[in-house]
Amino acid sequence: MSRSIVILLLALALLILVPVVVRAADEVRPVTKAASVVARPGVTEAAPRAERPARTPEEKALRAVEDEGQAQVEALVKSMQGLQDGPVLRALQRKVEEVKQAQHLEFLRVKARFARERGDLATIKEAERLIQAILNPPKPVATPAVRQTPDKNVQEGGRP
Repeated sequence: MSRSIVILLLALALLILVPVVVRAADEVRPVTKAASVVARPGVTEAAPRAERPARTPEEKALRAVEDEGQAQVEALVKSMQGLQDGPVLRALQRKVEEVKQAQHLEFLRVKARFARERGDLATIKEAERLIQAILNPPKPVATPAVRQTPDKNVQEGGRP
């Protein structure tokens, strides 16, 4: 009999505590950086969060170029899902490469434009150099043909 009373009391306690725990879990707010500060004895307020300054027009323009290119690449990659290796897949892969290159070129052009506005000659030259390197890649240097030498094990006119 005492065993059944203990089980009954445990069941009753469970019935009482489960709704309380569920309600408490529903009321829990997502943890933010400011809320995750551990309280220390004697400290009543968390340190103020450092505000990030607003983005400059240059940062906004560069971010827009990156976001647009990323969205295009993601759309192409999504369209490649499930495709078998073949001409369609390879064409989409080439298109992804072209989009990435175009996005990089646009990023460099925007960077150079803002550098011109601020008079930053070093950044202008570097951006223009990179643009030219992408548009006109250096041609590989032809190496002289290597003469094939006969195998050392083979003597002239003989067998190995």
